[in-house]
Amino acid sequence: MKGICCLLIFSLVATQCFALYEADSKVVKLTKDNFKTLVLESNEPWMVEFYAPWCGHCKALAPEYNKAAKALDGIVHIGALDMTTDGEAGQPYGVSGYPTIKYFGVNKADPIAYEGERKKNAIVDYLLDKAREFALNRLGVEIKPEPSNDDSKVVVLTDANFNEQVINSQEAWFVEFYAPWCGHCKQLQPEWNKLSHQADIPIAKVDATAQTELAKRFNIESYPTIYFFPAGNKQNTHKKYEGERNAAAFLKYIKEQKPVDGQSQQSVSDVVNIKSDESLNQVCKQLCVLGFLPTDKVEQEDAVQVLKKAALSLTGRANIGWFVGEQFDDFEAELNVIGEGYPQVVVLDLSAKKHYRFRRQLNVDNLNEFVRGVIKKTETGQSFSNLPKLNAQKTDL
Repeated sequence: MKGICCLLIFSLVATQCFALYEADSKVVKLTKDNFKTLVLESNEPWMVEFYAPWCGHCKALAPEYNKAAKALDGIVHIGALDMTTDGEAGQPYGVSGYPTIKYFGVNKADPIAYEGERKKNAIVDYLLDKAREFALNRLGVEIKPEPSNDDSKVVVLTDANFNEQVINSQEAWFVEFYAPWCGHCKQLQPEWNKLSHQADIPIAKVDATAQTELAKRFNIESYPTIYFFPAGNKQNTHKKYEGERNAAAFLKYIKEQKPVDGQSQQSVSDVVNIKSDESLNQVCKQLCVLGFLPTDKVEQEDAVQVLKKAALSLTGRANIGWFVGEQFDDFEAELNVIGEGYPQVVVLDLSAKKHYRFRRQLNVDNLNEFVRGVIKKTETGQSFSNLPKLNAQKTDL
């Protein structure tokens, strides 16, 4: 009898120790038996926390999660699933750490990872935005997807590739030096990832614990340390970033930066009418945009204006020049332009020895986006050995 009492007491204590959410909590207790019915087959939005009762971060989240659930009662369902007892329900969602929080919206088969602050206000703000999207979807209003938040566009730099990628380039770079174990670096990661999808310059990271030469070279003593390398001359011109660590602040900072003296003077926003190898070589030193324009003067001037407007935002990153179409037909043939009508645009990267055909409608936004893709190595180009020479200029155009 005494043993049974002890066992009951132990069970009661264990239950109290491991229960993160009380019976009267607005956080819905999810299990492997009710998860499909309540969440996956529901026509309403859900936020679900996948947790372990012994997890310290889960315990710290619980009071904030409780308050958020109370505030959103009747608006968005908030639930929690104990992975130690009902892990079968959470297994399809790649839960590898605790807590993992997912939002199940319109497409229940593809939940969205919540990577915001684990505070009641942040959770409420996030879910109110999602509730609005959910309601608009019911009205048939198309919702544009949020900017991607993965690290697919963050460039990984090492001791071996840093000079080639950063120092020898004409474009600006934003570089984070981090340590894998650093808590502040982990907090920065979603914002840094987001920035890489939104910025028009390369966003990069260096594991300073592995790339020790770079860590020593740039005096990395704390994590994360963020340096901005301006467009143009990069010899001792980098600046330490000391501002807020969010994507909006980073974008504002990038916009405020100017190219550093020492780069080609042709990097100003002039658009050059190329008529000789000399002017071609002046424009095409590193990265250049070449327009092949119609002979019709009105159409030609319209295209030149697009190039000039694009040049304003590409200062320090790419030079721009243009030709009258078919004026140098052998040169056009080398770049696979001839015979397709005008205007046509080709971007040449002299350092990578590649040229890239622009195949979209010629306007400022499309051209800027394409050049950013070339800079960030997301566009596909064709290799060449040397910058082609211009043939004799036709004089009847």
